[in-house]
Amino acid sequence: MNKIQPNTEYLGKNIIYLPSCHSTNDFSAEIIQNGNFENGTIVYTDFQTKGRGQRGNTWESNEGENLMASIIIKPNFIHAVNQFDLNIAFSLALAEVFYPILNQNFKIKWPNDLYYLERKMGGVLIENSILGSTINTSIVGFGININQTIFENANATSLKVITGKTFNLSFLFEQILEKFEEKLNELEIKGCFALRDQYINNLLGYKEDRKFKINDTKFTGIIIGVNETGRLLIFTDGITESFDFKEISFLFEDNFL
Repeated sequence: MNKIQPNTEYLGKNIIYLPSCHSTNDFSAEIIQNGNFENGTIVYTDFQTKGRGQRGNTWESNEGENLMASIIIKPNFIHAVNQFDLNIAFSLALAEVFYPILNQNFKIKWPNDLYYLERKMGGVLIENSILGSTINTSIVGFGININQTIFENANATSLKVITGKTFNLSFLFEQILEKFEEKLNELEIKGCFALRDQYINNLLGYKEDRKFKINDTKFTGIIIGVNETGRLLIFTDGITESFDFKEISFLFEDNFL
């Protein structure tokens, strides 16, 4: 990846590049532990040996073909109970970068996976440290399939698979940082009400009949939104229920039966 020079005030002004590493989130946590870092520090790599996702999943990625990075920030204006607002802000930043390329088929799969139709093209793992009543530090880690074309996981896809084009990783990374800083500024100044509405409207399955699984139980419901703490709201069997991301899984047609 070429040198990254985003048009930002603080995101990406301090960049740590690692040709390979076990996990950019883990490396970022070590930086925070050492206590000497700038707000907006970026850790990015060409290859992760132990990339992590939600629910302890690993991330499959070929060297030098995708975006893998972590952003270290101090969003102490976000109350601890509202920490899902950070997921919303970053997910919408990604949506603003990729929607112009993929149009309406690009969706956010709650809480913050990136999907094109029924195929996953990226994921986000945000790890927060709480001090008192607010977020002290956050590690916003992400992996996005850009130029990789062959995957072991049949559910995976990439920008190149979808469009047939090769993309400049540095340019996309700069756009992500610029959009994320814009969303953080909006979140701090205006709060999350408008952002939450935008996030809900971009959700995979919003106002659609979708299939889900809780433990061994499968059911059908309609996503109607998320609440202030980020729990998914699903209308099923005549009532609205809320779920944490550890409680419920999405099912697609090939694994519902």
